[in-house]
Amino acid sequence: MNLYVSRDGQTFGPYSKDQARQFLEAGQLLATDHALLEGSAEWSTLGHLLNQAVPLQDPQATSTPKLEQSDGTQNHESANSNLKATPKPTGKRTQKVKGLNKPKTIIIRPKKGIFARIFSTLMVFTFLLVLAVGGAVGAYFVMPSQVAPVLKKFGVPIEDLLSGVASPSTDQEESSALVEPKNMDEIIISEDALETLRFSGIRIQPMEKEKGLQIITSPDPDLSIKDEDLGTLLTLSSHIVSLDLTNSKVTDQGIGSIMKLGNLKKLILEGTTGITINGARSLTGLAKLEYLNLIRVKLDDSFVDVLIAMTNLREVYLFETGLSEEAVNRLKTARPKMFVNAG
Repeated sequence: MNLYVSRDGQTFGPYSKDQARQFLEAGQLLATDHALLEGSAEWSTLGHLLNQAVPLQDPQATSTPKLEQSDGTQNHESANSNLKATPKPTGKRTQKVKGLNKPKTIIIRPKKGIFARIFSTLMVFTFLLVLAVGGAVGAYFVMPSQVAPVLKKFGVPIEDLLSGVASPSTDQEESSALVEPKNMDEIIISEDALETLRFSGIRIQPMEKEKGLQIITSPDPDLSIKDEDLGTLLTLSSHIVSLDLTNSKVTDQGIGSIMKLGNLKKLILEGTTGITINGARSLTGLAKLEYLNLIRVKLDDSFVDVLIAMTNLREVYLFETGLSEEAVNRLKTARPKMFVNAG
């Protein structure tokens, strides 16, 4: 008479008793495994069904090779065993021995615990609640005059709810812009972002006399910061106070990433010839910028109006930018407290 063996929620078999004894002797099966004779409804231990006095074995002490299937499950396999996992179309995990004319499959469904049932009930209740609220809001938009009085009778302040829906994104953007920079040891970022920064070649150092970070491009031309490298810095955007892009490969396209550094106070673009006056004009959006180095960046006299509009700017370097002496003098006259060094 054949029998089935169950371990850890998986069922193996059917096996003849001789096959089961062979697997037991080889360590493939354990005497403590659950077993069921064909035609019987009562589970017992394998050792009991085989009428063998086999000493108990520690499942973790038994070295059992495992076969990893494409669906991620693992089955026990001995050197001379022909066990093979056979997934059914329903997705249930079963196993059978090849060569049998009419193999049977027994599926064991574990009974859900009380906590699992409570959790499932709460999930269903939450889903139905969200569905009901969504339906009520949708109906309000379609028929506001008819639906609003009904909702008010049930104490639902629909106007207050809808007025608060549009504001979170704006409030969130404003609050994120107000985040103060932190010291390097206080900043927490994900492991993925940290690995990306490590392999980018970007030098990240703490500020000397204030909180925040200073970013310095590599002097090696092959490792110099490019537009795409600036994107990796956005995970630290609130903490970057100084950005040194001397002789970097940044272009006007990278200015968009620089504009997201809301706490940036010092920007060095010396020798960054990929930036044109069109990209430089966007710098007026850096409200906290105090120091700006544009040496060898090609500009024209109209750029003076951009510098005048940057009310927080205190120090600017304009060597070899193409600005005329008249334009530089106009800047000095308009901003007498600004230190202007044009060579």
